[in-house]
Amino acid sequence: MKRYVLSIVLMTMFVSTAAFSQEPEVKEDIERQMHLRSMQLELEEREAEMGFQERMRELELEQRRIQLERQRRPQEHPRHWKHHRKGGMLPFVLVCFVVHILVAVWVYKDIRERNSGSGIWIVIALLTGLFGVLAYAIVRLGDTRQTKS
Repeated sequence: MKRYVLSIVLMTMFVSTAAFSQEPEVKEDIERQMHLRSMQLELEEREAEMGFQERMRELELEQRRIQLERQRRPQEHPRHWKHHRKGGMLPFVLVCFVVHILVAVWVYKDIRERNSGSGIWIVIALLTGLFGVLAYAIVRLGDTRQTKS
């Protein structure tokens, strides 16, 4: 019976040691898994950060591209400016020029007919147009001399 007890004691010692010896392996496995998981999370964080930085660079490049396109394109004016730029002002300027010339000719003829006045009224009529003729007419109304008929 001593042998039997001795064999049970020895067996329990070996079994308990074997059980405890497996525990560190389980702990090591768990530690390895935790370490792998932390490394995986760190890798995912880095990938997310790199993706964010890449997107920011893309946005900056797009913004620069837009700025360069704006600089390359000629300055565009609103639609109502284009209409005037295409020649809408030219007829108006020509009409004003013709009116100034005709007004100056009329003042010249009137001065010659009346034999009074000076050439300064012709220059005023050329420069100011209808306003100069209006001033000439007011001055002429005050003149008492009659024209020759």
